[in-house]
Parts: sequence; C-alpha cells; structure tokens
Amino acid sequence: MSAKEDVGALLLALVDRVSHRGGETLSLMSEAGLTLPQVLFLTRLRQAGGSTASELAERFNMSLPATSQMVDRLFKQGLLTRAEDEGDRRRKRLAVTPSAERLLDRLVRARATEYMKGIARLSPALQRELAAVLAKAVSELS
Repeated sequence: MSAKEDVGALLLALVDRVSHRGGETLSLMSEAGLTLPQVLFLTRLRQAGGSTASELAERFNMSLPATSQMVDRLFKQGLLTRAEDEGDRRRKRLAVTPSAERLLDRLVRARATEYMKGIARLSPALQRELAAVLAKAVSELS
C-alpha cells in the first residue's frame, strides 16, 4: 500500500469513527426529505455559486437525464432556482434558494457538532495537533 493509500485509509477510518454521533445530520436530512446525493448536489451547487445541469452532470459523473431528474425534484422542493443563461437562452443556470442555504447551514453545523463529539475522547493536545494539520490541509486544498 502506498503512502497516499495509507492516508486515504486513515482518513476514512477517522471519519468512520467520528461521523454521525447523535444522528442529528441524518435526522435533518430525513425531515427535509433529502438523500445524501441531493445534499451533496446542493452543496456543490452552492460552492460553485451556480451552474448548469450539464456542468453538474459532468462534475458528479452522472447522466444528464439523472441530473435533470434531481434538478426537477429539488426545484419542486423549493431548494433551487432555474433561470435563463444570459449568454445562451437555451441553457438554464441553477442556483440554491435561500431556503436551501439555511438548510445546508443547519446541516453543516450539525455535522460539525457530531464530529466534535466524535473526537471528544482524544486528548486536548491531540485535538490541537489534529486541528493544526487539518487547517493546513484545507488551506492547501483551497
């Protein structure tokens, strides 16, 4: 196993041990009637500041029909908007709604709280070390 595979396996093992402590994230998703792929879709759309269905299909390695179905469901739930692209009226620009923004913010807070509960058993010194390493990684990936 290469060093990269080791890091990937360790990261996966860490997330498995700290994720979903208390179940609030899953409860929020269930209340909202959202699946994990839909949450990921909305998250990426928000991060991109808007996109088209074809761009999202490519980014998620999904077929255009599957992407269109997801867009339709999320639109009907009031979680995304569709507007004509100013440069090409045949294309629709997608964006998350304020309602989706609030929901995603709640999910992020719940997930962060669950992760904090998951690492609570670590010593304070190790928590600080982990925070420093994660901050560096996030900075380099940004």
